Amino acid sequence: MINIEFNKVFSDSFDTFKALNNLSTTQASETSSGTPSSIWQILNHLTIWQDFQLKNLKGIASVDIQEANTWAEEKNVTDEKLLKERIALFHTQIEQIKMEVSQLSITDKDIEKKLKTIQDVSVHLSFHLGEIVLIRRQLGHYPKPSEMKAFLAND
Repeated sequence: MINIEFNKVFSDSFDTFKALNNLSTTQASETSSGTPSSIWQILNHLTIWQDFQLKNLKGIASVDIQEANTWAEEKNVTDEKLLKERIALFHTQIEQIKMEVSQLSITDKDIEKKLKTIQDVSVHLSFHLGEIVLIRRQLGHYPKPSEMKAFLAND
C-alpha cells in the first residue's frame, strides 16, 4: 500500500501571500482603470465559492452554485468590522481546506473527486489572489516583486 501525504503534495497550493493583510475598506473598494471588480467583490466571491467546495470535500450534499450569483453587486465596503470578518472567514476556510487535504487517503472511495476539487480550489484561489495582488500593486498597496522576499518573511 502506497502512503501519500497529500498535505505535502499540496503544501504551497493554498499560500495567500498575505494578499489581504492590512487591507482597509478604502483599499478593498478601490479599482484601477479597466478592473471589473473590487477586492471586496473578489473576496466575497471567494468565500462563497470556497464554502461550496468545502462542502464537496466534506461530502456534504449541496446544490450547485451559479457563478453569476457569487459576485456582490456592491463594489464598496464601508464597514471595517464586516471587512475584517470576511477576511477572517476566508482564512478560516483556507485552514479548513488544508485540514481536509491532510486527512485524505488514497483509499478514500471518492479520492479522485476530492483531488479534482482540491485542484479546482487551488487554481481558482491562485487566479483570484493574482487579481487582488495586481489591483493592490497598481494602487500602491502591495510590494513589488523585488520586495516580496522581505515582505513574506516579515510577520
